[in-house]
Amino acid sequence: MSVYDQVIAANASQRERAFLVEALELLMRERSNALRIATAVAKARGERVPEVQDFGLDDILRLSRQIAEVPSAEAAEVQQDVIRQGLKRTGTGRRNPS
Repeated sequence: MSVYDQVIAANASQRERAFLVEALELLMRERSNALRIATAVAKARGERVPEVQDFGLDDILRLSRQIAEVPSAEAAEVQQDVIRQGLKRTGTGRRNPS
């Protein structure tokens, strides 16, 4: 993933990233359906069958995975808050009487 992609993914909120992933899943479904129809038509006409790359399915899948995998800044902040709250509750840093 490029630095640009990382910055874009890190600046998007968890909700925005989920929306993008859902949109890409819908695009994948539409493109897959278009490939299926184009393949059926090409076979019926005796023409060359289109390839997956012709419909960008690999790119859509790669992009969807990249967006879903990169933790957002918002998620990192929430995780740090949870850790801090857990440390406060457990009293870490104080001696534990045994």
